[in-house]
This record gives sequence, C-alpha cells and structure tokens, in this order.
Amino acid sequence: MKKLTANLLMLVALLAPFAAGAADLKIGFVNGTRLVEESPQAQAAAERIKKEFDPRQQEILEAQQQLRQREEQFLKDSAFMSADEKQKKERQIVSAQRELRLRETELREDFTIRRNQEMAKVWEVLRDSIQSYGKDHNFDLILFEGVSYASPEVDVTDKILERLK
Repeated sequence: MKKLTANLLMLVALLAPFAAGAADLKIGFVNGTRLVEESPQAQAAAERIKKEFDPRQQEILEAQQQLRQREEQFLKDSAFMSADEKQKKERQIVSAQRELRLRETELREDFTIRRNQEMAKVWEVLRDSIQSYGKDHNFDLILFEGVSYASPEVDVTDKILERLK
C-alpha cells in the first residue's frame, strides 16, 4: 500500500508540470469502496455466495443447537450415570464439539475462497468499465485505488455506477 501511494505521488509530481501548462488535462477519480458496495455486479456476486453457503450455514447452526441440547441433557443426567457411562458421554460430546469446529473452519475457508473468486471477477468488470469510461470521455488519468483525497469535481464514481447498471 505504501509503494502504491508512493508511486501515485511520483506520478502526480511528474504530471504537475504538464498540468500547469495544459489546461485541458482531464483527471478523474473513482471511489473503489463505494463502487464495490453499490455496483450491481458486486451485489449479484454477494447474493450468489449467500445462496451457495446458506444451506451449509444452516446445517452448522442446527448442529450447534443439537450439541447444546446434548450438553444440557448430559448435565441433567450425569448425576444418575455410572463413571464409565459419564466418561463415554463426555468423550462423545468433546468429539462432536471438535467435529463442529472443523466444519465451521471448513465453511469459513470455503466461503473466503469463493468470495475472493467472485470479487476478482467483479474487480475485472469494474476496471474494464472505468477504462472504457475514461477512453469514451477523453480522460488523461483516472485514479482508482490508493487516493487519499479527491475533490468532488473529479469524482466520476456516480457515472461509472450508471454505466455498470
């Protein structure tokens, strides 16, 4: 991130002399965070991921509830169990807890991988849209990521969002 910011500063410093002499230099800025949050492509990707992972999430929630019920039942019945039976039930509960944690970890990892795949596709569409907008409207430079400040006059995020819809 520091390298990107340093590169942008160097680019601006290199362009500054040209900007002073060329009043027709056209620079724009796109708010990447807002673009991702509001673009229909990102929203559709989020919906696809939600639909894909909701069933597994529900299964885990149900398994958690069942495990809680088993634990509560064990606490109620443990006073009436033999030592061997108590130990056996405790092992079963610990094993079920371990299995549930493993399923939760797998779900998180699968979700992260899938989200990253979908977002990579979305970012490609967003970059293509920004590039085509810049070419169509004769921009010399459109800044997208790593910008600390941009005035509203150069912010073209709304126009890119319109193009994406």
